[in-house]
Amino acid sequence: MLGVVWDDRFLNISFSHPMIRDMSKARIRKFIELARDSLSFVEIKPEQASEEVLLEVHTREYVNKLKEVSKVEHMGFLDSGDTVHYPGIFEDVLLVVGSSLTALERSKFIDQIYVPLGGFHHALPNKAMGFCPVNDVVITVKRLLNNRERVALVDVDAHHGNGVQEMLYKEKVLKINVFAYNGSFFPGTGRLEERGEGEGKGLNYNIGLPLGSGDDVFEDALSFLDLLEDFHPSYVLVVAGVDGMIDDNLKSLNLTPWSYYSLGKKVAKIQRNLGFNVISYGGGGYGENSYLGMVGFLAGLSGVSSSIVGLKGEKTSTDKDIFDEARKRMQALKKS
Repeated sequence: MLGVVWDDRFLNISFSHPMIRDMSKARIRKFIELARDSLSFVEIKPEQASEEVLLEVHTREYVNKLKEVSKVEHMGFLDSGDTVHYPGIFEDVLLVVGSSLTALERSKFIDQIYVPLGGFHHALPNKAMGFCPVNDVVITVKRLLNNRERVALVDVDAHHGNGVQEMLYKEKVLKINVFAYNGSFFPGTGRLEERGEGEGKGLNYNIGLPLGSGDDVFEDALSFLDLLEDFHPSYVLVVAGVDGMIDDNLKSLNLTPWSYYSLGKKVAKIQRNLGFNVISYGGGGYGENSYLGMVGFLAGLSGVSSSIVGLKGEKTSTDKDIFDEARKRMQALKKS
């Protein structure tokens, strides 16, 4: 059974830069319209989180800052010029985090749950970053670990989940991160050599794809999901960000909805073998057709025909030099 956490307030929430806020909101609107028309799922009403939940991963000083800027009558920035604050942002943050906790609670009864407005993986304990005012992913993982669950995280957002890596680097969590990487593309983190420490040693996989990589390279990168078979998680969290789409305004990868459909199918296949629960997130996406990647992922995850998102076999191929570099990086990681 597939569940989608939904509240109409999602249609008006965006923490993105003012230049792409409208595009970000349109993605969520187009997603729910197409999903309702083409997929079968249970809509789950989220409950707002309490302020104390934020303190499970964020500092008191930072939470107080969020509360203070929420009272300011104008829009501003929480960081160096990416993540906005606006009147009432604190209540929206609590809804976002509450959506993730609602998914966690309902996962006792539904084994695949999707949070379209979630997956804010850049935020750090004491600051916002990359359109992420809080880190709902880490809050959820920490809750699961406290419940003695065995957790794996698959993150295919085009931007490396630096906040997740930093806060979970020493935790016994399998982290598979597929993203665009050239050393400077935002946030500039995610080196191949960063494999984890302490209980997390050997469990951190940074699959940094060269900018311009297409569906063929992404499909190769999905082979790393086979690591789930050996790890045997009870929960798999998927940040299925669609900002790697070829028409995304923050240009990075050249993916089509095929990649996200393939991701959903791969996760579902392994889930059938191992029997874990899946909680997934919409992540980032700032292109005209971002919503097709979101619905494509859910179609693959729930076993629905690819035709519902217009997939007819067209996949993007990667230039030879980029393809060779991607293969080189993946082979080096598998040997490490």
